[in-house]
Amino acid sequence: MLISVRKMKLKQLAEDFRVEEISKFNILKNGSYKIYLLEKKGLETFSLLSYLSRKNRIPASEFGIAGLKDRHAVTKQHFTIPSIYDIKTLNEKNFNISFLGYLDRKIGLGDLIANKFEITVRDIAKGELDGAYQKADTLAIIGVPNYFDSQRFGSVIDKEFIAKFVLKKGYESAVKIFLTKYTKFESKNVKEEKRKIAENWNSLSKVNIKNPVLAAIVNEYAKTRNWLDAYKKIPPNLREMFISAYQSYLWNECIKLLLIKAVNNKCLYSVQYNIGSLLFYKKLSEEELKIIPSAFKTISDEMELSELEKGIVSKVLSKEGISINDFSIKKATGNFFKAHERAVLVKPSDFRISSCLTDELNCKRKNNKFKITVSFSLPKGSYATVITKRIFNS
Repeated sequence: MLISVRKMKLKQLAEDFRVEEISKFNILKNGSYKIYLLEKKGLETFSLLSYLSRKNRIPASEFGIAGLKDRHAVTKQHFTIPSIYDIKTLNEKNFNISFLGYLDRKIGLGDLIANKFEITVRDIAKGELDGAYQKADTLAIIGVPNYFDSQRFGSVIDKEFIAKFVLKKGYESAVKIFLTKYTKFESKNVKEEKRKIAENWNSLSKVNIKNPVLAAIVNEYAKTRNWLDAYKKIPPNLREMFISAYQSYLWNECIKLLLIKAVNNKCLYSVQYNIGSLLFYKKLSEEELKIIPSAFKTISDEMELSELEKGIVSKVLSKEGISINDFSIKKATGNFFKAHERAVLVKPSDFRISSCLTDELNCKRKNNKFKITVSFSLPKGSYATVITKRIFNS
C-alpha cells in the first residue's frame, strides 16, 4: 500500500477556496421569513451569526441556515430571520448581506441541493503535474470515496472522541476532555480557565470559573458528584457534534475496510487527514465497481446490517473496543446515533481543471512551483477536500 508523498498547499489565501450553496427556494414578495444572501471571507458561520444577533438584537435561535461554511474561504450561503426583524448591519470588511425577498418557512440544516466549489491548489512541483491531471481525468468515471473530511472533526482534540468515552460510560473522561482540552482557536480566557480546571481536577468545588458554559458543568458536578449529570450540562448542540464526529469517523473506517476487501490492494494509497488516514484508489475495474455497494449505513444500535456490513462493522467496533449495544445511550444521555445510508462513492459534476500557472506565493529561485484551479459541484454532505486529496494528495 502506497503512502502519500509531499503535500501541496490548500487555502493559503481565503480566495483559494470558494464555495457557493446551490438551492431552489420559492422566493416570495411577502412571507413569514426574510431570506438573505450572505457572502463572507475568513469568517466562521456561527460566529458571524452570533455577531449579527447581538448587533441587530435578534435571538440567535431565530436565524435559519442550511449548513456551515468553511472559515478559511470565500463563501456564499443563505439565511432567514422572521419578518418582524431587520438586519441593519449589511456590509462590513469581510462580509456582505443582500436581501432577496421572503419565504413562508425558516431555512433548516440540509436545506440545499448541492455546493459549488472553486479551489486553487498551490506549491505543486513540475514532476507532480502529470499525475494530478491523470487522476482528474478519472473522476467522472470512478469518483472518490465519499469520506467525511477534517472539517467534520473540529470537536476532536488529540484524536480523542468524547462520544467514545460516553459509549463506554466513561463520563468523567468525557467531561474532563471538554473542560480541560482546547484548540488554538479558542479565546485566551477560555484557555486560561481550562488550564485552571485541569490543575484543580481533584478539587473542582474550589475553582471559581467565569465562563458560563464551563461553570455550569463544574457547578453541577460540585453539587451532585455525578459525572453523567455534569456531562448533560454540556450544551446539547455540542453533544450532538461529539456524536456526529465519532459516528463519521467510524463510517470512514468502515469504508476503508470495504475498499481493502473490494479493490486490488496494489491500487490503494493512503492520504493523511487530521485524525488519521484515508484510503484512495488509483483505478477501479468494472468488476470492482460492481462489488462496491452504492451506500453504507452509519452505525447505530437500531441499524439493520447486510452480511457485508455486518463483517465490516464487527471488525471496526472490535478495534475500537466497543459493541453495537454500547450505542444505546439515549435513555442515559438524551443523545442518540441515527442510522442513515450514505453514498460510498461520489462523483463531482461540472468538473473543470485549469492549466497550470506559476505559483507566485511559493516560487523560489531556480525552483518553480505551480498552481492549479479546479471547479465542480458536489451533493450536500460531501466534502470538496476529498476531491483535492484524490487529485493532489493534499
